[in-house]
Amino acid sequence: MRSGMETKSVKITECFQIKGIGLMTELQHWQDGIPPNTKLIDPASGDTWLVKKRVLSGTLLVAGSETHFDCETEFTHISPSFKSVKDRQLAVDRELEKRKNGMYWYVLVAEGKNQTDRPSIGRVLRVEKGQQKDSTNVAV
Repeated sequence: MRSGMETKSVKITECFQIKGIGLMTELQHWQDGIPPNTKLIDPASGDTWLVKKRVLSGTLLVAGSETHFDCETEFTHISPSFKSVKDRQLAVDRELEKRKNGMYWYVLVAEGKNQTDRPSIGRVLRVEKGQQKDSTNVAV
């Protein structure tokens, strides 16, 4: 269910740094995906982050239930292991519930040199779409 959040914004629901990769960030949004190079701007501080890629759920990929967006052209996936089939099914159910609530994982990188390392959980960031890096150079 949509929480009244604007379609031109995202909400940070989880964020942590992974050395050598960037900020693993769970975003809640109601857009048809967030393409690489999209800027996310904190209206209060002016800090900006760039979307590097989408992180797909290996659990949902195996179940054939992951949500794909055409504009998300760069991605990776994470695949946890489970002790039992029941545990795996519980994880699938949790991830499907997150998708229903507009929650997806992305890798972000900080754009500014003198800014906060990562956006705060609960923060709503403004979305400023970037340009795709492809031969057609079409704005998305």
